[in-house]
Amino acid sequence: MAILGLLCVPYVKADSIDGCYLASENIANLSSEEQEVRSSYVSVSRAASGYSVEGIIWGANLHVCHIASPIEGGDGPLRMDYVDNGLIYNHDEAEYNISCELELSFENDVLTITDYNHHCSRYVFYCGARVGLDRVELPKVEQACP
Repeated sequence: MAILGLLCVPYVKADSIDGCYLASENIANLSSEEQEVRSSYVSVSRAASGYSVEGIIWGANLHVCHIASPIEGGDGPLRMDYVDNGLIYNHDEAEYNISCELELSFENDVLTITDYNHHCSRYVFYCGARVGLDRVELPKVEQACP
């Protein structure tokens, strides 16, 4: 019975990462010199073979970064693999010297995004010049993501 319990622990932890991670903040619009409240969010849900992730991260001067499937013409969530209580996405294009490794880690109901070499925000996802993905932290909320 104890062995069965140990085998199920990763699945219990994995289910707890599903949900919405969201934070709102005032962002300065440099052209109008006004501040606007915007909500950055990441939605995580279990899929047939891994996890589906979608989100929008807001940055300075209302620049935005969309986290979704980077396949041209594709419109949908990003598929990520569950590894060591976190989610990993890799996208490599050797001919263009692109090596994107995006990691979502979860601790105390806070999601932390890591874009190790900034290749994901520069070359793979649709990100404005004044927003990045590295070291973004979002708390888990009870509500559904926008």
